[in-house]
Amino acid sequence: MPGPESPRQDPEPPIARDLIALLFDTSRLLCLQSDRLLGESVGLSEARARLLVAVSEAEPARMGELAITLGVSARSITSMVDALENQGLLARAPDPADRRATLLRLTEASRTRISQLHRAQHDLAQTLLTPLDVDAQTALFDMLTALKGRAASGPH
Repeated sequence: MPGPESPRQDPEPPIARDLIALLFDTSRLLCLQSDRLLGESVGLSEARARLLVAVSEAEPARMGELAITLGVSARSITSMVDALENQGLLARAPDPADRRATLLRLTEASRTRISQLHRAQHDLAQTLLTPLDVDAQTALFDMLTALKGRAASGPH
């Protein structure tokens, strides 16, 4: 199998499990890079940053729906919300339509943090995608979109 930086030299197509393993490994490394960058630039973990972005996209956002969207347990979402609320980055309010639900809203401080987050993510993406020309980036986007669609539809 090729090293982490070298392209394949073998004329045979890669084995499906090797492709998926490479995709998982790449995803893990990207998450580690992102987590490091976000910690350094905006003081947030990848998970907490994703939560803030999810709230910004669904504001006001229900905690239970966010847990499903982010693929985490209700307990995990509660812990992350507690931490972000303690940092002054999220505000909780009861849902007037459902007494059992809690709504989340961004604070002014979190709006500033999200702007910093988007800049940091853009810079990281530019750096990581440098080896790929525009056509390769477009092809990668299309391939990953197809794989994501297949994975989202469940096993066949």
